[in-house]
Amino acid sequence: MAASIFSAEVVLDDSSETTEQIAKVKVFVDVLIKASGQLNVSENLVIQKAFPTVNQYITQLEYGNINGQRSLIVWFDDAKIRTLLMQAQTTYWGLPRPEILFWVVENTVTRRNVIWEQSGLHLIDELKVQGERRGLPVLIPVGDFDDVVTISVSDLWGGFMQPIQDASARYNPSGVAVVKIYGNELSWQLFPNITTMGHDVPIEGYAFGSRFLMFSQMINDISDFYAQHLGITLGEENRSEKQLQIFGLDSAETFFIVERILKGLNSVATVHLESLMGGVAMFRVNLLASENVFYNEIMPEHRLRRIETTEDRIEPLVDRNPVSDSLVVGRKSSIGVDAVTSIDSVLQTPNEPILRFQWNG
Repeated sequence: MAASIFSAEVVLDDSSETTEQIAKVKVFVDVLIKASGQLNVSENLVIQKAFPTVNQYITQLEYGNINGQRSLIVWFDDAKIRTLLMQAQTTYWGLPRPEILFWVVENTVTRRNVIWEQSGLHLIDELKVQGERRGLPVLIPVGDFDDVVTISVSDLWGGFMQPIQDASARYNPSGVAVVKIYGNELSWQLFPNITTMGHDVPIEGYAFGSRFLMFSQMINDISDFYAQHLGITLGEENRSEKQLQIFGLDSAETFFIVERILKGLNSVATVHLESLMGGVAMFRVNLLASENVFYNEIMPEHRLRRIETTEDRIEPLVDRNPVSDSLVVGRKSSIGVDAVTSIDSVLQTPNEPILRFQWNG
């Protein structure tokens, strides 16, 4: 599910012009929260000064219906939103965003149940609504024959990584969340990178109260985590040039695919090809953010695998420790040894570490 970060919908209390104008400001703030990844973005003085002129940011609006109540749907100009965030010197968390697969298990008095997409339960809709509110793509397993035979309730409740990873792979998510509900309590574990979830320390969180409040808190915590690691500060002068070497580009088609992926990253300002020989491309990229943000942003693209060398010491999205050592919210791609040796021999630049990736398209 693609997240829509530049549109929002709100219920209208009445049909007056004053109510509609207030509603426009409300959805304006909702979109700014999604685009910036910051819940408190409306406290920024530059942002507040834009409220009286909200109409100039709107590209389209129409009326809808939410549970029998008249609503207003508003689309905003993405370029103007980014400009406003830059003027406010706040972060921008752009597209594409990581898709998160949620395994939800509910513990009732008599049994534990996996909540499937096809179950039609209201809590699935509520989870998706909360994801849309923060622009976080939410995936729910469908619960068909393949799911049922691949994973069990005990696998999910017990946190057994291999069956969870195997069952999740068919959905091709960026990350996996395992959620346990018991009454008015909820606990969750997030594995931001499905390919390394058996080795990474999970991010953990807890919530209490109604379903609405628990899902809202969980989605806020997960969204805040990704925004912190993937957001870029548009108003800062933090550009840097890096050499980027990519192996395995065996056709013109794969080259253009990779170039398009790089140009689509929010952390990348410009991409220039320096050389292309024997399936190995050397790019010069101008980064708008740190290498950490670049690596974390490119991580969901499963066809590109980072090649780590002894000179690389970039902080990963999560720690690589035994799963038993957990993190509480609040805060490899592999290639053989012989291949690494041959890759390193292709180009050595002692004074400038090279960012290296292998294409596995």
